[in-house]
Amino acid sequence: MNGHIASAVALVCAGNQFLAGQNIEGFWPDAPVFNFMKLIEFRQPPSSGKDADDFPLVASDPMEWFEQLKPWRRGLRLHQIVPTRGPDQQLDVPDRMLAGFVGGGQRWLIEAAGETESEIWEPFHRVGDQNDPERRIWKCTYILQWKAPRADVDADAGPTLDTAVAAFRKSLVHIETYARDEKYDNFADIFNEATDTIDAGKPAIEQGDMGRFTGFDDKQAAIFEACSRAWVFGGMGSWNDLGGGERYDRVSQALYDSLNACIAALANSTFRG
Repeated sequence: MNGHIASAVALVCAGNQFLAGQNIEGFWPDAPVFNFMKLIEFRQPPSSGKDADDFPLVASDPMEWFEQLKPWRRGLRLHQIVPTRGPDQQLDVPDRMLAGFVGGGQRWLIEAAGETESEIWEPFHRVGDQNDPERRIWKCTYILQWKAPRADVDADAGPTLDTAVAAFRKSLVHIETYARDEKYDNFADIFNEATDTIDAGKPAIEQGDMGRFTGFDDKQAAIFEACSRAWVFGGMGSWNDLGGGERYDRVSQALYDSLNACIAALANSTFRG
C-alpha cells in the first residue's frame, strides 16, 4: 500500500500497543515503514483561526505524542472519509486513479479516543530535502481537525474485520477473473497471491519487529500482507494505467473500496478502548 497509508496504520497499531503498556522501543524512527520519513509531528490550529499564523506544536514525534495520550486516551482508530477527497483534488476521475499521488485518494484520519471525547487528526505530507543522505525526504504534520463526542464516533466505526475481509476477498476473486480474461497475468498472479495469503491465515513474509510494534497475530499479519500485495493503484506501470471499459471500472472500484475498508478495519482491530 502507499507509504502514507502504511505509516498511518503503523501509528494506530503501535500507538494502541503503547497505550496498552506494551514495549514498542525502536518504533520511531527505525520501523521499516518510516525508512523515508524525516519528520512526523503533531500540531493544533492557531487560536486566531488564521491559517497564516503559527500552528502550536503538540508533539515533535510519535513517541512523544503517545506519551501525551496515555493519561487520558483509551486508544487510536483509523478512519477513511468517503467520499471526501484530500485537499486540492479537482480532477474529474475516480479516487483510485489519484491514489498513487501524495495527498491523492481518500482522506485518512486518526482518532484519539478518550472516555467520552475523541480527537480527530489529519496528516499532511510534504517533500523535504530531496538530497538527504539517508533518503529521508518526507515530512508529515498531523493537525488536530476537530473534537467530537466519543459516542458519535463509535456509531460510525465501520465494518468488523471479518466483514471487511470477506468483501475484500470477494473483490480479489472478481478482479483476478477479469485479469485472466484480459491476459493481465502478472496482475492476476498478484491478486491470487493476496487471496492465498488470506486463506492461509498467516503471512508468507517474515514480519520482523513490525509484529512487536503492531501486536498483530498471524491472521492480522496475513491480512496486512494481502492488503499490501493487492495495492495496485499507483503511478506509471500500475493497474491504473490499463483502462478497459465498464467491467474494468467495476472490478477496480470494488477492489479499491473493499481494500480501503479492510485496511481501516485491520488497524481498528487493535483498538482496545
